[in-house]
Amino acid sequence: MRQKGDDPNRLAILALLTACAIIMGYVEALIPAYPGIPGVKPGLCNIVILVTLIMYSWKEALLVSLVRILAVGFMFGNVFSISYSLAGSVLAIFIMALLIKTRRFGLVGISASGGAMHGVGQMIVAHIVLPSLPFAGYSAMLILAGIVTGSLVGLISYEILKRVRVQAG
Repeated sequence: MRQKGDDPNRLAILALLTACAIIMGYVEALIPAYPGIPGVKPGLCNIVILVTLIMYSWKEALLVSLVRILAVGFMFGNVFSISYSLAGSVLAIFIMALLIKTRRFGLVGISASGGAMHGVGQMIVAHIVLPSLPFAGYSAMLILAGIVTGSLVGLISYEILKRVRVQAG
């Protein structure tokens, strides 16, 4: 017997979104070099997370993100990469969900803010793991990179959502 809220279509779409996020994580792992700043990645997985956040809610986006982080982390990373990704993702999803609720920001601005907060989340973990190292300059670079990659993620997500809504409508 199905419980209230158990929609097979919703579950199937969330499973597909999760699979897409894992595939994007794999693609990112194949990219040999990043711009010389440790922790900076293109954020391809965040396209799927942002689309999930817009199509559903922060709960589903957090679930897809959590499954993706654990799967990709165990396949291509380690405990530290998982902890950095978790902190960044939770903070990014939280701020993006808040900004969506205000209805005052476009998708690119929301995504850029999420990218910046992802860097802040990573820095929080870094301060816990390595409290004696100075991180001020590195934090600025990580946040700036998050804004740039977040803006690109927002643009791509906007185009995807525009096309998905046309197909669904």
